[in-house]
Amino acid sequence: MTSATIWLLATCVLVFSLFHAAAAQDANRTATQHSDWNFTIGGGPMVTPNYEGSKHYLLQPLPMLETSWRDTISLSAVEGLKIVERPLADKGFSITGSLGYWLGRKEGVDKHHGDTLRGLGNLSGGGVGKLEMGYQYNAFSIGLGGARDIGNDRDGTTATLSAGYKIYQSQTFQLGSKISTTWADDNYMNNIFGITPAQARDSLKHYSPYKAEAGLKDVRLGLTANYGITRSLSLFAIADVAHLLGDAADSPIVKTQGAKEQISGGLGLVYHF
Repeated sequence: MTSATIWLLATCVLVFSLFHAAAAQDANRTATQHSDWNFTIGGGPMVTPNYEGSKHYLLQPLPMLETSWRDTISLSAVEGLKIVERPLADKGFSITGSLGYWLGRKEGVDKHHGDTLRGLGNLSGGGVGKLEMGYQYNAFSIGLGGARDIGNDRDGTTATLSAGYKIYQSQTFQLGSKISTTWADDNYMNNIFGITPAQARDSLKHYSPYKAEAGLKDVRLGLTANYGITRSLSLFAIADVAHLLGDAADSPIVKTQGAKEQISGGLGLVYHF
């Protein structure tokens, strides 16, 4: 039994369990009590590129586990520890700080599709600190944020400009979109897309040395959808399409062995309480 099959079976079990738990709670609930604390549990399968720039894809779990307090402090499996402050009288403006984790990159991640990264070595994972300013006005939002790697081999800094729009919103269904572009520094670009002389010598694909310099690395469009099945249980779907730019797109692991277009998506259930 493959790992993909295991995750699909686990997802089916999770769907069945969450549906019955939500149905039981909604049947017995006579009044909604307000609480400063909110909890979310759920998940589903997600498809992502094997590595940033890959043309092959990996099926993996998307855990949706989160606890939050007054919509100010939250801890989740996806975003890590996050704090949101609204310091102005205009509550549309927000400042968000977060500490998450990058899982790293294994040189054998593409071993079933030509072993594209073999000889380039592993990149260890570690923390990622983020700071973002955003403004929400009715259905529109804009944001400007920066991220810095902490204690991992990527060792980079990025800045992202984004804009969002709530396409549709009702009591049971919400659909939103977001477009963004990201600038990355020399460290990020060279560690992810560059090839040193030593790596070129050891590479299975006999790459030539390649230096990737700072610049815009991608433009990205994302869609999110949420459908409330009950007051506690909802179905979510996410889709993301990115186009690599500049030195990222020209890297040998992208241009000759990978793809400029990067697509990812996921589907699952979440239970709120």
